[in-house]
Amino acid sequence: MNTMIKRSHLRNLKGTNLIELQVNSNRIQKMEKGALLQLPSTLRTISMSDNEFSYGDYLSDVIFLPVEHANISELFKSHIPSKYEERCEHRNESNFQEEEIKNHISSIRPNFVPLPLRLKSIVYRNCLIRYEIPAMKMSENSIEYFDGHQNMFFSLIGPLCPLDHMRYLDLSGNMCSNVSKVFFKCIGNLQILRLQNNLLGFVLPDDVNGEVLQYVPDLREINLSENRIPTLPYYFFKSQVSVRRLYLDGNLLDYLIFKIDHMKNLNFLGLSNNRFSYLDKPARDQLETVFKNNKNLSIDISGNPLKCTCDTKDFIQWMGNTKIIFNNLHFYSCRLSTDKKQNLNNPNRLYEVLQKECVSYTSLVIGLISLVGLFVSILTFGLVYRHRWRIRYMYYMVKIRYFETKQKTHERKIYRYDAFVSYESNDRSFVHGQFLRKLENDAGLKLCIHQRDFLPGRDIAENITSAIHDSRKIVVIMSPNYLNSYWCMFEYNMARVESIYSRNKENILFLVFLQQMSPRSLPLLVLELVQSQSYIEYPNDEYGDTVFWEKLKEVLT
Repeated sequence: MNTMIKRSHLRNLKGTNLIELQVNSNRIQKMEKGALLQLPSTLRTISMSDNEFSYGDYLSDVIFLPVEHANISELFKSHIPSKYEERCEHRNESNFQEEEIKNHISSIRPNFVPLPLRLKSIVYRNCLIRYEIPAMKMSENSIEYFDGHQNMFFSLIGPLCPLDHMRYLDLSGNMCSNVSKVFFKCIGNLQILRLQNNLLGFVLPDDVNGEVLQYVPDLREINLSENRIPTLPYYFFKSQVSVRRLYLDGNLLDYLIFKIDHMKNLNFLGLSNNRFSYLDKPARDQLETVFKNNKNLSIDISGNPLKCTCDTKDFIQWMGNTKIIFNNLHFYSCRLSTDKKQNLNNPNRLYEVLQKECVSYTSLVIGLISLVGLFVSILTFGLVYRHRWRIRYMYYMVKIRYFETKQKTHERKIYRYDAFVSYESNDRSFVHGQFLRKLENDAGLKLCIHQRDFLPGRDIAENITSAIHDSRKIVVIMSPNYLNSYWCMFEYNMARVESIYSRNKENILFLVFLQQMSPRSLPLLVLELVQSQSYIEYPNDEYGDTVFWEKLKEVLT
């Protein structure tokens, strides 16, 4: 335990007219409950930076503080240790009481932040604690200004309620890589938002509907610089119609695709030190739309790898003609097609040079392409005309030989099996019991059964395809279990492909329904086959059983 403030330390201040109190760099860790109540009602400013506060019952007294401004920065700041270890020879009233450990957070509710009612500004900077900001309930307050610069708030979940009076929020330099869509839900009157120098490029490109900033429509200034943002969706700023200054410097943007033409009050757009090679026409049109409503519009695109080539000459022309102000124009430069750097102080003169170069270059390219195209066309036409009869003869000969070969090959095909039986494992008792006995033993047919005839060590799909190709017919034992099996449906679809492409649409599929199934339970591919080709249902009577097996023998023989 470091320093602990007791009630007795502050009781003599209660009757004073003290306005400002500074207790910086005192290693304060805890306060006795009731100690803060000893401070005078005239106190307006308190500075408690560079201490090591812990949670405790004293936090419930914070609500009653009369302060309007608080500075609690640099908590847990490291100090250079002294040469010798500090020793405490005597126990005094500032020493930590062990029995207080058990109850030091008894009066603090989880995710509840007590705040002074009159508090207007908080400075909470450079605190060496790494944590996310979860959803939190705050006591009634008047906070308008919060400076949370250079902490380690790596994830902003929220919301933080209520913060109805907040106008200024600075969470820059926090290594933050996540912000939820409800974090700003209770900060609807926010006007200045500074989130620069974070890692929000990992999350903002996914906000296609502009939900992150939907609750803060009154923003006047937004700073998202140095966030490694590669792109922003078109509707990311859709709710920000009142923005005056928008900073996106130091990111990875190469195209301006997000919507800004609804920002009628926009004074400044910072795009410096990104990856823009030029601003395309949609981006230029948006800027011109904003300029019609605000003649003071200025932008900064310095530090970008701008190009001055025939492909970007329209952009250079626009720079020279537009009334929009380019900040730091004397620092602008671009690269020519020869990779030489060119200053952009005078865009109009540069455009004239590019115009002359590009006209001659374009004419040369068009001329060469036209000549090459004409030569190839004449040569092709001459060759085709000269050999026109040979080409027609070869076409018909190939066509005739193809059909003859296909027909002979089909006639010579000798199948290894009379039928491939496709069934689901739960129906194997029917297949191995009755099906094989009736058709193999009695009828002398040779059937392919996957549990018996597939080659071990061979890929399942390869076994299935080979067995179907080597069988004259494919018998499908259809049941609800069959429709729910991946490999059964694989066998069914492979049989359909075999029928269409290798058997010239011959009907090789035969369906056997073990039980009645409603058309609604059948997939479209199966229902289509049932309606167009033959199938049979397994009967439940003796006479029907005889007819059933005779029909199967007739089909497979």
